[in-house]
Amino acid sequence: MKFPQDFIERVRESTNIVDIISQYVQLRRTGNNFQGLCPFHNEKSGSFSVSLDKQVYHCFGCKASGNVYTFVQQFQALTFPESVEYLAKRAGLALPEVSRGEAQRTDAKQTLFKVNSLAAQFYHEQLKRLPETSDVKKYLVTRGLNEELINLYKIGYAPDDWSKLAEYFENKKVPMTVAEQLGLVKRRTGGKSGHFDMFRHRLIFPIFSSTGQCLGFGGRVFSKEQQPKYLNSPDSPAFHKGKVFYGLDHSAKYIRSEDEAIVVEGYMDWLALAKYAVNNMVATLGTALTQDHARVIKRYTNRVLLLFDGDEAGKTAATRSLPILLNEGLHARGLFLPENLDPDDFLKKYGVTELRKVIAQAPDLFDLVTTHAWLQAKGSASGQIQLMDEFAPILAQTNDPRYRSLYIRNFANMLDVDARLVEQSVKKVLSGSPAAPLKPVLARPAAPAPKPIQEAVVEAPKPLLFDLKKAPNSEVELLNVILLKEVYLKEALESGIDDQFAHPGVKLVFKRIAEVYRQMPSKFDSLSALLAGEVTPVEIITRHLSGNYTGLDNEAAHKLLQDCIKRVKQNFLRVKSKELVSSLRGAGPANPTDQLEQIMNIHKSRKSLNRE
Repeated sequence: MKFPQDFIERVRESTNIVDIISQYVQLRRTGNNFQGLCPFHNEKSGSFSVSLDKQVYHCFGCKASGNVYTFVQQFQALTFPESVEYLAKRAGLALPEVSRGEAQRTDAKQTLFKVNSLAAQFYHEQLKRLPETSDVKKYLVTRGLNEELINLYKIGYAPDDWSKLAEYFENKKVPMTVAEQLGLVKRRTGGKSGHFDMFRHRLIFPIFSSTGQCLGFGGRVFSKEQQPKYLNSPDSPAFHKGKVFYGLDHSAKYIRSEDEAIVVEGYMDWLALAKYAVNNMVATLGTALTQDHARVIKRYTNRVLLLFDGDEAGKTAATRSLPILLNEGLHARGLFLPENLDPDDFLKKYGVTELRKVIAQAPDLFDLVTTHAWLQAKGSASGQIQLMDEFAPILAQTNDPRYRSLYIRNFANMLDVDARLVEQSVKKVLSGSPAAPLKPVLARPAAPAPKPIQEAVVEAPKPLLFDLKKAPNSEVELLNVILLKEVYLKEALESGIDDQFAHPGVKLVFKRIAEVYRQMPSKFDSLSALLAGEVTPVEIITRHLSGNYTGLDNEAAHKLLQDCIKRVKQNFLRVKSKELVSSLRGAGPANPTDQLEQIMNIHKSRKSLNRE
């Protein structure tokens, strides 16, 4: 089922874009607009403008523009249906009725999130209640995790007790089948009744989605005897560890503004960086990077830096990640920390300034991985052949031909062989010819699994986009002036230029504006937000947020509008005249009198316009 258009409009009109954007951007009022630092690119002076009246935003630096839907989609990397659902719930609007099966799936998904949220609160409270002298609190001190960080990231503690959480759930009337499904408890066997907790005597890291839903948990042990060291929630309709990152709910906005995601290997690595305000990072859950992880990153940026431990495990993980990132078209850099240090140890020994320095100097991941492999092969002829066979499949998976060509050249230079030898190995892989067996860790990722229940959202129709690329400046200026005030729109509608625009996209947009306004004159201020979801590139019709337009007084705006109308008409008459002259020069009609008369009338109209 699709969201009806009237519901999409009702959600947008029930949402204040300033309230939404203020959650992520510090805005200050300037007249009728609000300004701040753009969340989509790194800047020092605020070029990001939000219109309270028009309910649209525009950055005059990076040209990011749109309405509340496009902001949520761009900033939180949600699909359009997800953004509708998110904003509807935030506005307290009930979603349209759906089929019984779909409603049941949605209700089941929400129940899973609610139970996880209850568990997160329970674990967090258990940690806060521990005395400062406890071993758990002492451990947190050694890791530099103070009370502020613990509260900010909702870190918790699973008690050293067999059924503390299970009893809590029973008191809260939580369906234990749901808690079992989430891997929080397990039913006792051997004729015993009740359930026991799956997380016991562990530091708990709740994992949230970009919209704040609790998806699952990671738990770290306090003693070497307890295994495994890290325990994640099992896969469920609410949680898929190969598809989620730890910390994305906090880091998403920084990844966008920095235009790069730093990927670390685990929870403590992420927290170590967070302590020092290195914010644009995410952590895999102690698992290998997957194709789904790469797709998540690509929703925020095309640039990624792998910051892995300098031990062999970290280097192997980087090698495994390389073909996945290249296959997704990401520009990947890599950094192996020296002396086999993890990020926390490196920060303690060298400090955050040195870490930022080595991050800035991090090389291309392909160059990093191949150099490490070359050093291992020790330069022998057999080692050269082995490396060509090993990295040819990776090169074959590099979707961007420019990168592939440069990588082949650099790789051949490193091996001190003719680039044609490397190209030959790659062509064998691409053609499906027999080649040296590819290591399992470098195999092409499997096809994505079917979407889990939590992704089965109500679909919404994609809005029809009016393409305004290469529109004449006079026509673009006219659109922005008429969106400033209702009086300017009325003047343009009365000018009779509806069919005189040279650009077909502008003609359609003007027609759309006229249709909506004539049907609902009281909705004039909503026109900008409506068009922001229908026009590409959207920044063309959000220029009226700038001081160049908002600073115009009535006289100046009226003069600009009249000038735009005049230029549109002149261009229309010029084109029409050329068409008629061309028709006469060709075979032409049997009686050219009508065409000649039209040409004369056009010349009179053009002279009249020039005298105005």
